[in-house]
Amino acid sequence: MNLLRHAWRALRREALAGDLLTVFAALVLGVAVMTAVGTLVNRVNLALTGSAAEMLGGDLGVAGRDDPPAAFADEAQRRGLAHTRLASFGSVLFQGDASQMASIKAVEAGYPLRGALRVRATPGGALIADAGMPAKGQAYADPRLLQALGLKAGDDLEFGAGTLRIAGIIESEPDAGGDLLTLSPTLLVNRADVEGTGLLGPGSRINYRLMFAGTATDIAAFRQWLLPQVKGMRLLSVNDTQRGVRQAFDLAGRFLGLSALLAVLLAGVATALAANRFALRRIDQVAILRCLGARQRDILAGLALQLLMLAVPACAIGIGLGMAAQEGLVQVLGSLVPQRLPLPEAMPALTGAGIGLLLLFGFGLPPLLRLRGVPPMRVLNRSFAALPPASLLAYVAALAASLVLAVQVTGDLKLALWVLGGLAGLAVAAGVVGFLLLQLLRGLQHRLHGNWRLGLAALTRRRMLAVMQLVGLSLSLCALLLLAVIGPGLLQQWRERLPADTPNYFLINIQPEQRDSVLAALQGLGADDASIEPMATGRLIAINGKPPLRVDRTPDDNQPQGEGQRDDDDENRPLNFSWRSTFPPANTLVNGTFWTPDSTAAEASVEIGWAKRYGMHPGDRITIAVGEQEREFSVTSVRKADWNTFRPNFFVLLNPNAVGDTPHNLLSAFHLPAGQAAGLGALVRAQPNLSLLDVDAVISQVRDVMERVAQAVQLVMVFSLLAGVLVLLAALQATAGERRYDSAVLRTLGATRRQLRGAVLVEFGALGALAALLAVGAAAVIGVAVSQKVFELPLLPPWPGLLLGGLLGIGLSLLAGWLGTRRILHTPPALALREA
Repeated sequence: MNLLRHAWRALRREALAGDLLTVFAALVLGVAVMTAVGTLVNRVNLALTGSAAEMLGGDLGVAGRDDPPAAFADEAQRRGLAHTRLASFGSVLFQGDASQMASIKAVEAGYPLRGALRVRATPGGALIADAGMPAKGQAYADPRLLQALGLKAGDDLEFGAGTLRIAGIIESEPDAGGDLLTLSPTLLVNRADVEGTGLLGPGSRINYRLMFAGTATDIAAFRQWLLPQVKGMRLLSVNDTQRGVRQAFDLAGRFLGLSALLAVLLAGVATALAANRFALRRIDQVAILRCLGARQRDILAGLALQLLMLAVPACAIGIGLGMAAQEGLVQVLGSLVPQRLPLPEAMPALTGAGIGLLLLFGFGLPPLLRLRGVPPMRVLNRSFAALPPASLLAYVAALAASLVLAVQVTGDLKLALWVLGGLAGLAVAAGVVGFLLLQLLRGLQHRLHGNWRLGLAALTRRRMLAVMQLVGLSLSLCALLLLAVIGPGLLQQWRERLPADTPNYFLINIQPEQRDSVLAALQGLGADDASIEPMATGRLIAINGKPPLRVDRTPDDNQPQGEGQRDDDDENRPLNFSWRSTFPPANTLVNGTFWTPDSTAAEASVEIGWAKRYGMHPGDRITIAVGEQEREFSVTSVRKADWNTFRPNFFVLLNPNAVGDTPHNLLSAFHLPAGQAAGLGALVRAQPNLSLLDVDAVISQVRDVMERVAQAVQLVMVFSLLAGVLVLLAALQATAGERRYDSAVLRTLGATRRQLRGAVLVEFGALGALAALLAVGAAAVIGVAVSQKVFELPLLPPWPGLLLGGLLGIGLSLLAGWLGTRRILHTPPALALREA
């Protein structure tokens, strides 16, 4: 027979059947969500990579606390590479009564090596597309800095002991690094103007950079020459650019990936359930074709062709829907993604289509393989062949391939493993529990009466189908609970990291004798939560009497080389520490015991990241040098600090009763209501030693990021929720034909409509209750594990929402049973027997 023509005719005849529509919808949803998320990630990565050199300000760089040696520049010049030096540091600038924390960037000739510095002589004036470095005695300023200080282009700005003339307003900087959250506006100056101020002397907190530019081959060769030379410094490459955008987008990608992964897994389950129903309804058709002489391979090829013909338009629609959805995601995320996104590559769309084919053949083909065991004599025998080993292998291969493609698109293996492992565990638990309960009910069935006996008998008579139905219901309800309850809980927990009273201002370098006056002034301005904490600077000189050594180093290699270096790799760098008598807020005790307020022992508490860096545990001894003093403390506790709360956190905290007369300054973090910031300028002007850091704009940007991510996740969740509903419907309809046949037989034997309706409600109520119980428990476990292991958020199971979701799941199950019963009860028994 002509397989293609036979498959096409069969597909046209049965296209509106419920099982094929479910397969079609599952494919569309799976392809759409993977295409949307994959295309968005692809476009952002292309934009970040394409603009990397421009955002870095060169092709390669060396950075550190000390000015890189002149030998580096000499070697670069010998190799024909362009180079330039930069120095940057933070400083408070004053103009009259106004003050503003600024990021000073001192540049030399040749700046910038890549990209262009764009400035305007006046607001709205002509754009100078390639301004280069400012002339000596001049500066380019960020508009925010001019606004804060009440200046305009052409005015003089106090700088050190002299002044600088504002010669231009910065439109864009090539080496801004793409940071999403900039703490302070930039003032770009000529390095010669900074050299004369003495700010670049020994001990100053300056970040130095030496940038290089050239051909890719020359840069790669120069990198190899630099690797053994850059002790105590770090290499800068294109991977260091756009770090703020990457971090923010990575976090957004985790939330998006969670929704996308659930959507794909649910689409696979829906496909498997619908394909199983598709195979069940074709037992008689296959048996008849076998009687007419058709070969098994031709029959299976014809059925597979039907599914393939169904998949082609489904994948096309899914790709189109996914491309439209990713444009919506771009609009929702707004400033979270680069402004100019390139056109997407073909790979995300091909990956989406690949997901569709995997869903089709990985989850849809195994039930069809069972039809190979249907002999011609089964035209009168309605039993079904057992699931062959090849089908089980196909399911496993499909799950593994789906995991690989999902990780490729979402880029988060840990998230995929936790979610997939949790749902796989739920499927196994549902299968085992369901089978055992059905075995138990089979032995107790004779003791039941009425609707309970009829309803539970229907379950025990079709044990394998009932177990499959239970697994599908449990997975769909669990996924819906993860999306509708756990997902919003995670987003809310993320938002609560920045409550309304989050500190938006910092005062640094407060002297001990200024404590009371500064605190009174802050409270007078409305900073009711203002607190002042000590901060001292020293050096860690010993751990257990030996020189400190990071766990990833050896005594002969105490300075790593190459791109992995960072400024904090040097144990001789200053260590900021503090002391307090009570456990700090926004911290969690991990190990050990925090001291009591009346303790006088020399005790220390270390942050877990710092403890892991040096392999430190409670009971170890650390020696800290402050000036000429050396103090030894015993580590009594390890704590985890939340560094995203905008509150002061320290790697090392000491018992205040054991610090003695350690030289120190004070700092304060406080929340100031809008409109009260004007008084801070007068406070800083009256006490010039104070340094003010305004992070109100930063906090606003962080909150904006949270809101945009939440909106984007909600958009992707629409697909996942639809997939969950699809699985729910497919699971509830898995035994529709068998129930129709049983009900028709019972009606023929004299059963009343009331009895049939009650029996079906008992059947679906029992399935729904068991599925809800398993789903609620699994959602709580998976939610807590994902929140702690992947998102690092302390989420507690939201039991009210989970229990309400479980009750709604039971209600949906009962509703499906009632609606199915209505159709059966209005169908004559003879017609129902012919259709079953």
